[in-house]
Amino acid sequence: MKFENQICPVCENKFTENDEIVVCPECGTPHHRECYFSLGECKNKVLHNENFSYKPVEVKTEGIDVLIEDDVKKTEEILDVVNVEFNSEDSKNNEALNNTIEELFKNINGKTTDQVLINNTPSSFYESAVGKNQNYYMPRFLIMEGTNKKQFLNVFAFIFPLAWSVYRKMYKLALLVFCIYIALMGITVAPLMTNEEIMTSMEQCVSEDPNCMENILLYQSGQSVKLTKNQAQLVKLLNDFKISPIIVYGTFAVSICMKIFMGLSATKLYKEKLEKNIKRVMKLPLDDAQRKTYLKSKYGVTPMFVAVIIGFIEYTFLGRF
Repeated sequence: MKFENQICPVCENKFTENDEIVVCPECGTPHHRECYFSLGECKNKVLHNENFSYKPVEVKTEGIDVLIEDDVKKTEEILDVVNVEFNSEDSKNNEALNNTIEELFKNINGKTTDQVLINNTPSSFYESAVGKNQNYYMPRFLIMEGTNKKQFLNVFAFIFPLAWSVYRKMYKLALLVFCIYIALMGITVAPLMTNEEIMTSMEQCVSEDPNCMENILLYQSGQSVKLTKNQAQLVKLLNDFKISPIIVYGTFAVSICMKIFMGLSATKLYKEKLEKNIKRVMKLPLDDAQRKTYLKSKYGVTPMFVAVIIGFIEYTFLGRF
């Protein structure tokens, strides 16, 4: 059957040998018989005035199966070594490992990225959506697709969960991470803000000199600044103030747990997000080249300078809680 392994545009399932297929007489688009009559018209009817003509996509369903049978063990061994030796000082060794992964992905049993499928979609669409660092994510996506291995250590997501989420345009996840940081900050600062003696002393300093907090910060940073009596008293109270160990260790534990979760689950969450985005884009009346361009521009990565700024803020301020 010439439409076997092609995808019905209505239900988005592949045609099989026993399916009854209805072909649009105007553009040649194949549909499952039930899908065609339930819709009542060709799925691509809106394109008929543009002389649209259906062109089958050559895909091979055995791509993932062949990868699993022949290469997955080798790939997992390579990735395990990369994860263990990620921070190794032997840069030549790391470079060799990365080159091995790159070659493995480019030459999966001689197949192109349009022939290897991820979630019934050519992996070339995932390449376009990933944009940067394809050679890191694509082999892991392929392994997750065909095995029970769903967790890989993502060092960037572990150290900078907020910056990584923004960089990969996972804004809902970024908002969740930011809220956790703010909650931890609030829990840590709350005992200080509710200390009556400190707050009274602070009010006296501010009433005496609106810029008193600036002077205190300069003094605390080691600069030579002359403090007033009230300012010196406030500095002493702040230095003597101790936060409960339960709060200190509790917030630290929550922060570490969040980072461990992000480090181990970020790649899986990213793949799931891409699957939803790609499925949405595949429904648009665009050809494959236009879809890939759209994926890269809309779902690629945030400019690096934005991620660097957020990473600096995260490490300098938020990451301390």
